[in-house]
Amino acid sequence: MCKKDLERGVNPCSRCRADLTLLVDYMSNLDEHLTKADAALKSGDLGEAVWAYLNVLETDPEHPVAKRQVTKVATAVRQFDDAKRSGRNALVMFGAGLVIAAILMVGGTFYLGYQFGSTRPPASQTE
Repeated sequence: MCKKDLERGVNPCSRCRADLTLLVDYMSNLDEHLTKADAALKSGDLGEAVWAYLNVLETDPEHPVAKRQVTKVATAVRQFDDAKRSGRNALVMFGAGLVIAAILMVGGTFYLGYQFGSTRPPASQTE
């Protein structure tokens, strides 16, 4: 609480007399989550690693390693989502183009048929 640097194992603080037991547990919990995250990352279990890094960030929101790793994963997910979305949009546009082309072809065929059927041969003159 008083921001004084202390030696390991000192309880309570010699300056402000605060009980440091909870703080020591808090920081050892942080180290445990970091160790778990690193092990999961090395083994390729990215989901477990991200959860462990998020637990670290819950304890220390400014932890540089945890922030960097979670940011990398979030960026990768965002890029994957954008690629998926743009691919889906291209497919929708292609399908819409096919529908419009089919409508124009059918409409054009009906128009040409109407024009061909409505022209009358010249009246024959009988004498």
